[in-house]
Amino acid sequence: MDIWKIINNKAVRILFQPIYDLKEESIVGYEALARGPEGSPVEGASRLFQAAKEEGLKEKLEMVCFRNAVKEFRAKLNHNGKHLFLNLHPETFVNNCSEVLEFLEGMYEKTVLEISEASSEIRCVTNCLNRVKEAGVRVALDDIGAGDRSLANLCEFRADFFKIDRSIIQGLTRVKSGDAGYYRALLKLFADFAARVGVEVIAEGVETKNQLLDTLTAGVYLIQGYYFSKPRPADFWIFSGNGVKERRVAE
Repeated sequence: MDIWKIINNKAVRILFQPIYDLKEESIVGYEALARGPEGSPVEGASRLFQAAKEEGLKEKLEMVCFRNAVKEFRAKLNHNGKHLFLNLHPETFVNNCSEVLEFLEGMYEKTVLEISEASSEIRCVTNCLNRVKEAGVRVALDDIGAGDRSLANLCEFRADFFKIDRSIIQGLTRVKSGDAGYYRALLKLFADFAARVGVEVIAEGVETKNQLLDTLTAGVYLIQGYYFSKPRPADFWIFSGNGVKERRVAE
């Protein structure tokens, strides 16, 4: 399918994956995740964004996803007191900072912008970061533990949330290779550091009960992943009452 046509028609579907607070046993927010037209060759997010990248249209696609996500959340989920988590590449964030703020007007305190720590452009966002934080928008440093970026980003990028990359969470169950203990120690290191500097931690990609228990043992209580729920349309969360888990910790 023509990626230009998808962008011009704003034909990007938005799904929402919940983030659970296991202390409160409730959903605290939803991460907006983009998908291509259903049944198309670019239905999956990776193929959609790869196609846009190959055409030099990744930033335009990101902004369509951003606008669609905000509109969908505003229309269907904005009333429930939850937060909207939105992904933006650092370069997209910088190039569109004013539009991002304008589009989020009225939702500043409900919005968390996720900026990838794994990107080499992470250091360019300081001025824009200050602008959105002054407006009341909170910021998450995403993909922590992915790639080979400097840990100094955790100190210099003044985030409200650290989102631990799924690769770290998946490593918690690498028992046969003997690596699981190392991943547990690393997760605990991130959690202890975050607690010292007053940053909340979200574990992404939690899929099994053992991963969940190891994450809780490390002191991380904000959980996102298939163990509880896959991404779903906004209407699902409206009709499920916004607080229904697909699975519980005790299972």
